[in-house]
Amino acid sequence: MSGLMLKLAPGERFIINGTLLENGDKPGRIRVPSPDVMVLRCRDALRPDEVDTPVKQVYYAIQLLITKDLEEEDTLPALYRACDDLRDAFIHIKPDLIPTLREMIRRGNYYSALCYLKQVIELESQLLGQDRSDALAA
Repeated sequence: MSGLMLKLAPGERFIINGTLLENGDKPGRIRVPSPDVMVLRCRDALRPDEVDTPVKQVYYAIQLLITKDLEEEDTLPALYRACDDLRDAFIHIKPDLIPTLREMIRRGNYYSALCYLKQVIELESQLLGQDRSDALAA
């Protein structure tokens, strides 16, 4: 079976195509077979006050694309410019890091991009000298 498999805790909230849904009283699984469905687990969402670094700004913009709070045609050019800036910052550490992210965004794989960005947030935190636990909380 292809597609995204969500394993949900009891009462866990998630957003699919801009609609907030909540799991019932028992753990559950949902398979999302279509590649063009926008998914965001609420536990993975950043709050606006947590957006305090360039990588988190990209994460948040993608999050808002998933929730349909931003439109692709307005947001993607700015996201690509932000990726270009991040590429310059990370190129000496991991040359393929940001091009991989940019390709995920280009293909519209926003959920995968968010999962990938969690690793980049951790690396950014280390580069900025922040406490690692702060990065993981995001």
